[in-house]
Amino acid sequence: MANQHTLAQLSQWGSANVSDALRALGKSFQTMPAGISPLAPDMSVAGPAFTVRCYPGATWAMEQALEQANDGDVLIVDGGASPDAILMGALMSTRAKARGIAGAVLDAAVRDVNDIIQLGFPVFARHICSRAGTFAEIGELQTTICCGRIPVIPGDWIVADRNGIVVVPQAMLDNVAQETEAIHAKEAALAKRLASGESFEEAGKSINLPSF
Repeated sequence: MANQHTLAQLSQWGSANVSDALRALGKSFQTMPAGISPLAPDMSVAGPAFTVRCYPGATWAMEQALEQANDGDVLIVDGGASPDAILMGALMSTRAKARGIAGAVLDAAVRDVNDIIQLGFPVFARHICSRAGTFAEIGELQTTICCGRIPVIPGDWIVADRNGIVVVPQAMLDNVAQETEAIHAKEAALAKRLASGESFEEAGKSINLPSF
């Protein structure tokens, strides 16, 4: 398990660098599709996945997750990509924030967008819909799910921001953190040289990057 400082840095390095690191390590399909996006552009979250599978529109499992997730967890919700009824709104977001849950990513619909943004609780969702869900007691917690076509196992590390949502397999955390740090450093050096007037080819050669 990577140390806590390094894990915290993953959020600052951002989803794009983490995605590149996973690809460099042979895991090219760990980034969720663009259809799942933050409710506000400045929302970001990183932390271990607490997985939830809901029958479309059935909020019971979400309510259970709000009470069982640990401080710092990110709720990762397979709601079947349904657009027809919500799985989360302002009241659930208020409870989640009060319990220290870091954020939520839903392959499903949400509502009360303005209230959630004002609350400052990071929520990423596929759809926005006014229709309330049901309380049918159907769902699963802390099992392997598929969110945004990406398998997610409880404890996988999530990095989500306006550029996308990346799932880092728990077993790869140390390697991904190291690779992400290296990519971040190289891109910072590259950006500095490009700003000074060098071409991609010149800048790449100077910091030993592959040809552009």
